[in-house]
Amino acid sequence: ALMSAHTVTASCASLTATHRSRARTIARANGSESVVTSVRLTRRDATPIARTHEHSRRAVLAMPALVSALAIVPASDAMFNSDLDKPIEDGPRAIAVALAAQAALQDIVAQNNLFATTCEAPVFACDLSQLNVKTSSRVSGPLRRSLPTFSEVYGVDPYASGDILQNVSTLEAIFKSNNARVKVDFKGGPEMIGLIDRGLTDLFNELPPDAFAAGKAVFDACDLTVDATAEAELECRIIRAVAQNKRPSGGQS
Repeated sequence: ALMSAHTVTASCASLTATHRSRARTIARANGSESVVTSVRLTRRDATPIARTHEHSRRAVLAMPALVSALAIVPASDAMFNSDLDKPIEDGPRAIAVALAAQAALQDIVAQNNLFATTCEAPVFACDLSQLNVKTSSRVSGPLRRSLPTFSEVYGVDPYASGDILQNVSTLEAIFKSNNARVKVDFKGGPEMIGLIDRGLTDLFNELPPDAFAAGKAVFDACDLTVDATAEAELECRIIRAVAQNKRPSGGQS
């Protein structure tokens, strides 16, 4: 069972919430490493004064990669991310999609934890891109289409939805940084997933009980034996992909 009635238990409740504002993205340009933590750019090496101009030039060249890594809008070619400009306006379906995204989070944290024990430094010989592709396609895109409807249809606080989406963006930045393999952090992802998971649970608890029940019924109606790649509603494709352990498109081969 993935979710139960009106109370959705946050499976990551034990994770700390101390990194709510954490967003670390690492870029490499022309052999020079730069680190972005929040909005401060700091060189990791102690650069002699005579080389300051050269490193400044390299930092400027690195900025397009940093902007790309911190972009809030997920990759357009990611699985399930078609029609990002089309919100899911039906209330029960929006709830069902958010439930599916929450279930996908548990699959992502499980894969992250597997990598933490099997993907050894310094080579990290595993496909770390899968974590970000799953986050973009099964969580970020679907939530951006569904969460605004919670406010428009049910009057839920839009700032609560905004906080969740900001945390999702931070999670994407962490996984993009990991995939770059400059500094791999297997702890930041689960911490952020814990925040997102609890935020979604709180959001569900703000819904009228009958509204949540209607959305849960849509979610539960998905037949998990149907191939995840078959045409279907978004919530069913997400939960089938999770249940069938489908590899998302867009990662490394």
